[in-house]
Amino acid sequence: MFELDNFLTSPQAPEAPEWANSETKRALYRHVCAEFERIKSRIESGENLAIKERKIVARTIARESGVHDSLLNKRRQPDIHELITQNNKELDKLWNHLEATKYKTSKKPSKAKIEDELREARAEIERLTNLRLSEALTSAIELQMTDSQRALVATVEHLKAEVERLQVRNGELSKQLRNMMMAVDNIKSK
Repeated sequence: MFELDNFLTSPQAPEAPEWANSETKRALYRHVCAEFERIKSRIESGENLAIKERKIVARTIARESGVHDSLLNKRRQPDIHELITQNNKELDKLWNHLEATKYKTSKKPSKAKIEDELREARAEIERLTNLRLSEALTSAIELQMTDSQRALVATVEHLKAEVERLQVRNGELSKQLRNMMMAVDNIKSK
């Protein structure tokens, strides 16, 4: 008698890799594979899944396997962690591929939405303009400071030369004053 059940075979559990050498690692491996297949089938069926629902979460695997969450960190189980990372990348690729191929009807934006976008664009333009103005003002101040610093250096040099000249002149006048005082003293003594 022909029955479909005679021809259907249940999917075999994936064969554990070499690194799954303990019962805990094999259980974790099987649960990761089962979770991968479950999420993959949900994605392929076209369900609208949240980001957390379309990724394998280590905490869920640990709970299903009956181990503590801390066992599934990168340091303790690097192979399981790498398997979860690779499977999540595959699931992400599958999700992105199916999302890209979905037909999406475009809807004409409403006036309110266009006004909001315009307001946001104007605010961004104003922010960028203010940013450019502040950069230009800062640059001008730096240039002005440089010019004023040069002017101050030139003034200081000029004043130093003037002080030196006045010191020489003061020395000459002091010499003349002494000579005059000596002449006055000589006249008084005669």
